[in-house]
Amino acid sequence: MRYSGAMSTLLPFRSCLVLPLILMTLGACATQVELRMAAQQEQFAREAASQGDWAQAMRSYQAAVDNVALGRGDFAWQAHLHHQAGRAASGACRYDAAEFHFRQAIALAKKSEYSSALSYKALIEQYERQGKATQALAVRNELGFHQSRALGAFADRESLPVGKPCGVPR
Repeated sequence: MRYSGAMSTLLPFRSCLVLPLILMTLGACATQVELRMAAQQEQFAREAASQGDWAQAMRSYQAAVDNVALGRGDFAWQAHLHHQAGRAASGACRYDAAEFHFRQAIALAKKSEYSSALSYKALIEQYERQGKATQALAVRNELGFHQSRALGAFADRESLPVGKPCGVPR
């Protein structure tokens, strides 16, 4: 059998076609792993919140947010997780983190056409609890007149966690 130069280039050419498919498959597996981890972290966060361990809930929700972002999860889920992380941060008296998470939830909700009303309500409520009426009014003004009045429909819906006031030893 004679040696053919064409045969020696065919194998590397085939591997160039197969390698991207393998990499895409591995990428899809990694994405699924990240999303499963996010769901597990969300469950841990819910359990911590149900026990009043707001600091642990906040950390678990943050881990879930990070995993959903790595797994390229949808914006609605990310918005939900940020909202819950904001609630947990508020319960842990971490108002800076709570504001960040509520703002992220609002921004992501707008991208996904998911309702941002609960996050707006929580942010306003947090400012009011802190005695920051000016900031609460500014958030209401972001909404506009009709949307701000529509928040009244959520009066009986979830609010921020109620526990010992911040600054009181647990």
